[in-house]
Amino acid sequence: MTPVGAGETDFDLIVIGCGVAGAAAAASATEEATAMGSAMRVAILERTGPELRGGNSRWTAAYLRMTDIDTPATGFIEDLTTQAGVDRTYADRLASEAGPTLRWLEATGVEFGELPTIFLTQSRPRLLPVGGGRAVLDALLQAAESAGATIAYHSTAWRLELEEDGRVAGVRVRGADGSSSLGTARAVVIASGGFEGNSEMMISHVGHSVRTVAVGGQHNRGEGIQMALALGAKPAGAWDQFHAEPVDPRSSREEAVVMLYPYALLVDLSGNRFLDEGQATVDEQYEQVARRILALPEGRSWVVGDQRLFELPRFDDIVQTTEPPVTAATVAELANAIGVPAVNLQRTVSEYNAAVAPGPFDPLRLDGKAALAVHPPKSNWANPIDRPPYVAWPMECSNVFTFGGLGTDIDGRVLTHDDVPIPGLYAAGEATGIYHGKYTGATSVLRGVVFGRLAGRHAARYAIACRG
Repeated sequence: MTPVGAGETDFDLIVIGCGVAGAAAAASATEEATAMGSAMRVAILERTGPELRGGNSRWTAAYLRMTDIDTPATGFIEDLTTQAGVDRTYADRLASEAGPTLRWLEATGVEFGELPTIFLTQSRPRLLPVGGGRAVLDALLQAAESAGATIAYHSTAWRLELEEDGRVAGVRVRGADGSSSLGTARAVVIASGGFEGNSEMMISHVGHSVRTVAVGGQHNRGEGIQMALALGAKPAGAWDQFHAEPVDPRSSREEAVVMLYPYALLVDLSGNRFLDEGQATVDEQYEQVARRILALPEGRSWVVGDQRLFELPRFDDIVQTTEPPVTAATVAELANAIGVPAVNLQRTVSEYNAAVAPGPFDPLRLDGKAALAVHPPKSNWANPIDRPPYVAWPMECSNVFTFGGLGTDIDGRVLTHDDVPIPGLYAAGEATGIYHGKYTGATSVLRGVVFGRLAGRHAARYAIACRG
């Protein structure tokens, strides 16, 4: 194991992963031990260095599906169980612990507010931590380190070890030089994210590899999940699915979204529309849109519009790409610039414009301003495209995180196929699988912190009890 502290390799708890779930587990474990009048030797394993620590957590805005710091959004449990197929017991626990957990974060110095999001219209509120996921991550890691936890950088866990009676004994860890050593521990929390950064696992389970939405996802390679499965852990969640988001592939920025597409047209590489861009509020449809784009030839589409788009409120919030749009004086010239057949794009725009119904345009709500006499129809926000110069942005599907992971109980204990906890083994965050079909927006960071905190608390109790 990569040396930590004074070369120590014997711990009460090893946390695999340094994102918000792992950081919450470490901070919670040290806090619980203090409350029990004991001390905890805690190590957090991070495969990168300090400048990239935290996986996806470092890059996310960390939207939280909360009305305020104490109250989950209306329909919280129903949205999780109906839309995403999440177990009701899990959803109930997440809802009941959400407020207390955010208050716990607040006590570490995290501030919350109703800040601008990437959506002009949304069906549920989003509470945000000031500073995003990085602020949450830094506050939790500071709390954990202040209580004695140590972060082992450039340390990749690759195998779990068990005692003869089946209890967790430790973790095999590979360092930056390729050497491997054993870190012994009474308990282990797996919080190493999903497998979106592992092309082999993506091809095996999803059918193809998809670019990650941020550089942090490239470091989520699924070893934590594989290690637990090798011990007989139960898989959970939809292994053939992932949370999708449409982004500008030209941009190197994380989450380079162009969320103004509902107010424009989406066309494929033949210059034809392929869906209803105004079908629902943006937060409820963007994942479906990203999946439709992925299924197109070459997995790419174009957002096509005119100068009206620049009049939208909060333009800089909803367009996160660093790259400017392709611009042209006519629709035909725009088609040539983006490499689609000019005759097709001209026909697409012309037929759409002819179908646009009169009426007031309101980008901040479902306005009913439709274009119905065209296929596919557009249900809302149908303005004609006739104010040059014309503009276009490319759009591709990105992978935010994978849905498949480990099955746990509501205390974070990893379960076998027989729903029996593996003694001393816990998991939290995106390493655990809960979603099926549709991701319930603004719940991933929330569940990572909530169940990371629970896993750390119970791991501490277990580890202290094991001392005898």
